[in-house]
Amino acid sequence: MTAPPDTIHFNQTYLNYQYEYNGFPTILAIVPWIYMLPTIYVIFKITAVLFTTDWDQVEAGKNPHVLLVITLVQISCFLFFLFNYLLVRLPATGLFTSWCAGIAPNSWLLVVSFLASYTNYLAMIYPLFMPVVRLIILIHPKAHGKENSSSTPHIAKFHCQLNYMHSKINTIIMYIAVPFGIIYPILFTFFLIPAIGVCKQLEFPYPFGSIWIYYVGPAFGLRNTPFFLGNLSVWLGLSCIANVLLFIKIAHAREQLFTQQTSGVSYKAQVSITYTTIAMIVFYVTNGLTLLSYYLFYGTHSIMAYTMLARPFGNDAQACLVSWIFYKTHPVFKKVPVTNGAFERRVATA
Repeated sequence: MTAPPDTIHFNQTYLNYQYEYNGFPTILAIVPWIYMLPTIYVIFKITAVLFTTDWDQVEAGKNPHVLLVITLVQISCFLFFLFNYLLVRLPATGLFTSWCAGIAPNSWLLVVSFLASYTNYLAMIYPLFMPVVRLIILIHPKAHGKENSSSTPHIAKFHCQLNYMHSKINTIIMYIAVPFGIIYPILFTFFLIPAIGVCKQLEFPYPFGSIWIYYVGPAFGLRNTPFFLGNLSVWLGLSCIANVLLFIKIAHAREQLFTQQTSGVSYKAQVSITYTTIAMIVFYVTNGLTLLSYYLFYGTHSIMAYTMLARPFGNDAQACLVSWIFYKTHPVFKKVPVTNGAFERRVATA
């Protein structure tokens, strides 16, 4: 079988390649696990709260839709990290260079490339729904049980209607958002279906033997990068608009939201989610800048070609920053003393 051009398959030089420490590619493959392993634990904790909380119990700041969005964002970001790691970081070490040179291009290699692209789109889409869900909550503010106890029956009934309204709207949004996020990436990855996966030598500044997984023979000769840049621009723009509207609404409703709360829990939850929402924008900015630099300078000897080394860490920022900011600032993960001197986890508030 003849190997496609510009690949390492059946190339005798790569077949004879023997792994040895190759400097920064090996370091770039090891360092991420220093922060990703504890982040996986945090993602598990966040996901566990979503499935173990009694959402029928009314409490200040408590909202399952917000936590669902955060969980979707974290899972999609981790999956993107995993498949991107298999796509570039691990092969770049040279551990599998000789093995890959000895096999023919195949569909299993394509699966890695396809899933890296697919999960990248997932990581773009779901963060938008965080400000959207929160806007619905602010437009139809939720009334809490403790505050209702001192209300007249008419006011209490009105509060119940508001609670039902924003919950119903957000439920509909999430029923649409979850399948939309799953289906949407196919619109920009379908051209990979007839392609085949290959191994290629990474260009400057990577040394000889550092490879990555790519594809050849896509439908209509299409490439991923223009679609990525276009989608990043669209989702970043929509996210910025939604967040600006959200912060304007928060500013107008600050007194109602914060100063009139019977407990500091709701305030802490709102602040935590605001920090988390802002952190989600980091992914768009870092990924967009590094992807643009890659598109313009990859393979050249420009100093800008080194930004490809930083791109994976920009991608990691969303999974780590969002997880840790939410975990360290949200009251759901705080322990509060109870009467017998023990500690218990505060009921989830999101």
